[in-house]
Amino acid sequence: MLLNYVYFGLSILGLILFFFLIGKFFKWLQSKADKIDRNVLFKKKEVAKLFKFITPRREKHIIKFAIRILRISISLFFLIIYLPFVFKFLPETKEYADKVLEYVMKPVYFLIDGFLEFLPGFFFIIVIVFITKYLLKFLKYLTGELEREAVRLDGFHADWAKPTFNLVRIVVIAFAAIICFPYIPGSGSDAFKGVSIFFGVLFSLGSTSAISNIVAGIVITYMRPFKLGDRVEIGDTVGDVTERSLLVTRVRTIKNLDVTVPNSTILGNHIINFSKNAAEEVGIILHTSVTIGYDVPSGDVIKSLIKGAKSTDMILQKPEPFVLVKSLDDFYINYEINCHTKTPEKSAIIYSLLHENIKNEMHNAGIEILSPHYNAVRDGNSLTVPPENIPKDYKKTGFKIGD
Repeated sequence: MLLNYVYFGLSILGLILFFFLIGKFFKWLQSKADKIDRNVLFKKKEVAKLFKFITPRREKHIIKFAIRILRISISLFFLIIYLPFVFKFLPETKEYADKVLEYVMKPVYFLIDGFLEFLPGFFFIIVIVFITKYLLKFLKYLTGELEREAVRLDGFHADWAKPTFNLVRIVVIAFAAIICFPYIPGSGSDAFKGVSIFFGVLFSLGSTSAISNIVAGIVITYMRPFKLGDRVEIGDTVGDVTERSLLVTRVRTIKNLDVTVPNSTILGNHIINFSKNAAEEVGIILHTSVTIGYDVPSGDVIKSLIKGAKSTDMILQKPEPFVLVKSLDDFYINYEINCHTKTPEKSAIIYSLLHENIKNEMHNAGIEILSPHYNAVRDGNSLTVPPENIPKDYKKTGFKIGD
């Protein structure tokens, strides 16, 4: 009996010695961590790219926190295992020690048995992950070749390669997850099923608009209405496409404003692409209208309009600009000048220069632009052009009251 108490005392001393030594050891580790002045865990370039926010100071805090957690974990584990062993030496506490040891070992045995039962499924999951990984690598290589047009498929455009790979990757990963799901520990429990249903309902209720945008993004991808860098008009927004994703498309306007347009909105609006045909020989046609009185010969108007268009920068000389007589209105004739350009992204400055040149040519020719019309009585009035452009032989006539 006395010997049991001796063993009990020695085991208590061993417990004290253990905590003394572990305290010294972790204090030494903490002192080493305090001296760290550079990244140790994240010094490799590949790892640093993933953890750019980890600085030497932050890494020091992470290491010191990990050391404290490790010390607490080791201490608790040692107490749970060691104390039942200590109290078994005393007859008064032996029964309780056995029960405590049984309670402690029960979850341990449960984890060991569960792990052994999970091993076949674990190897099955490893095989599925391995197959999925290399299947995705092969698909990425294949779509990369299609994107570079090293491999061509009839009816398959190169700009479809990347979005197609992203869609196929989602399908492959989802299919692999469905196959692996029954082999995950606890997947058949009611709790796991309840959580799965909860997230399913939450996703279905909260992602209606997101899903509609994703579907619209997929449709737009295969419609190919525009590509990055194109000058487009979507609804009331005119600008260059700077980003395209499954959810939104971003357009930078001529005022340097970024406009984010949901893909479902794009699909519900008409899309005008100014850049798609600009690279062709004839480019695209820019047009503007002027209104001239009936007393001015059409030949003079057409000549001035074409001359003004030809003198405008970024307007093609071939094909030549041409004029359409659009309408014969109550007070004037509506003329439309059409000219070709290959730089539609600069249409704002082209229109500005074109309007200025047309105005100057009309003034030089002594032609009055009746837009807006502002004279109710014209008989006897001066021409509404700059004084230097009024013909020298022009004479004002008096009002004619009647015969």
